[in-house]
Amino acid sequence: MKKTYIIIALFVVANLTIASSSDLFKLNYNQVKQDFKQLDQLAEKVKAGNLTYEDLTATDTGLINNLAISSAPSIPLLPDGALGIPSFLWGCILGPLGVIISYITTHDSKEEKKAILGCIVETAVIVTTLIIFLNNFELNFNFPSP
Repeated sequence: MKKTYIIIALFVVANLTIASSSDLFKLNYNQVKQDFKQLDQLAEKVKAGNLTYEDLTATDTGLINNLAISSAPSIPLLPDGALGIPSFLWGCILGPLGVIISYITTHDSKEEKKAILGCIVETAVIVTTLIIFLNNFELNFNFPSP
């Protein structure tokens, strides 16, 4: 009976994770073409005048604002944390040792909190797994009588 409940619970959780709105994946092709035309115009200006981002912001902000271009990189080169590994993973995989490593290497209270949260998540997963397995298996310790 417990197996049936577990299978039903997994089925319900799997169905809840399916995307319910397909509007997010619809493209407005005319808007995409227009944005690429503006991007091509901006690229031509950069090539013709050998301009930098600062030069463009000083001379023409219209195209930059329309395209929502910024000088900040959109993808960080390395995530925050020790050795480029996020602090949450240090805490989640190595537990208290990961929290110590994160504390020693980052010296950032925000990253330390992420490592502690990772450690808490790891502990919760282990405890939950143990409870499930210990409740599903009957442990019979038959010791011989003296």
